[in-house]
Amino acid sequence: MFLDRLRYELKLMGRRVILTPILVMFGFALIAVFLHSRAVDPSRTLSASLEMIIPLAAGIVVATITSQDNAIELQLTMPRKYDRTVLRRLIIIFGWTACIALLSGIVMYAMKLQFIPLSSASEPVALQFLTQVLTWIAPLLWLIGIGVCLALLLRSRSASGALIGGIWIFEIIFKDYIAATNWLHPVFLFPTTLIPLVGAIPQMYFNIWLTTRFELLGAALAFLLIGWLLLRNPEGLLKTSSEE
Repeated sequence: MFLDRLRYELKLMGRRVILTPILVMFGFALIAVFLHSRAVDPSRTLSASLEMIIPLAAGIVVATITSQDNAIELQLTMPRKYDRTVLRRLIIIFGWTACIALLSGIVMYAMKLQFIPLSSASEPVALQFLTQVLTWIAPLLWLIGIGVCLALLLRSRSASGALIGGIWIFEIIFKDYIAATNWLHPVFLFPTTLIPLVGAIPQMYFNIWLTTRFELLGAALAFLLIGWLLLRNPEGLLKTSSEE
């Protein structure tokens, strides 16, 4: 029954959930091959695909499916609450995206293409791998969380997706200002690629980087909690469906 339910949810959400992270990594793999053929190190480009592009794609996908359901009126009358249905869909999106990112990271590490900060040149392999995971899992969860909230608050897939894209562009344009402003560090999504922070760096800078990762994870959990509360408002969900 669990597998049947999983297949049903995937069918409702469409191929975008399965294909989006695969196509992103395949496209960047082709770019990496081209850069390597031109004697250019592709590690930073591949890091950007994990830290910046896959989280952006997941956030936009979440914003488009959170409050949109062709049978929303029927869903709200079912014994199983709609917030649980959406939570299951979010878990599917996050789980699949994380699997693709994790496999891609393993391949990058095996090919010595990792682009991560290190607290010391002799950092154990296990800690290096955990650091690599933190580079993408923190912005991934943050953008998924904000995608849920924006979709339910703005009641528009296009508006919420555009705003997520605006946040992404803002991070790129104002990266130096964000990095230099302490109170903005908790929303610094992509420091590894944009600064860049790579290799053995001073402990102070590594601690700042690590702190921002955990702050992003904490904010993501807060966003998801807010989204869950908004999903328990049937009137708001019906307004969202009618306004889109």
